[in-house]
Amino acid sequence: MSMLRTKRFIAVAVAVLGLAACSQPQEAPDTETTIAAETPVVVIATPASGARVTSPLVVEGTAPGDWYFEAQFAGQLRGADGAVLAQAPARAQEDWMTEAPVPYRAEFTFAVTQDTPATIVLQEDMPADNAHPREVTIPVVLTPAG
Repeated sequence: MSMLRTKRFIAVAVAVLGLAACSQPQEAPDTETTIAAETPVVVIATPASGARVTSPLVVEGTAPGDWYFEAQFAGQLRGADGAVLAQAPARAQEDWMTEAPVPYRAEFTFAVTQDTPATIVLQEDMPADNAHPREVTIPVVLTPAG
């Protein structure tokens, strides 16, 4: 009986391997394309990461047209504890009804009495399928005026 089970096992294994060899090969996912598709293509041209900035803080760069709704998307200035210190819309500076990069500008007003670590957060408006909005962040240091 043991010899019969062994022969059956070998026959089934050979059949499974034969079917696998005849099936269409699966293409490996293109990881570069997948990563690029999920990574926001938003550029923050000014200020530079880690810059010391005073109020009013002007943030400029480019974002793809699908980040905008009615020619703007959300911008926040958050403290180290995550608290929102200032909000301002990032407004398109050209026609935003495109998939190409569109220049934006946001201006944040804040008041601090000492150097304060903060983060600029830019967030797409109206993400598809109620998904969590894509965002980009850069650290800055807020400095007192004058």
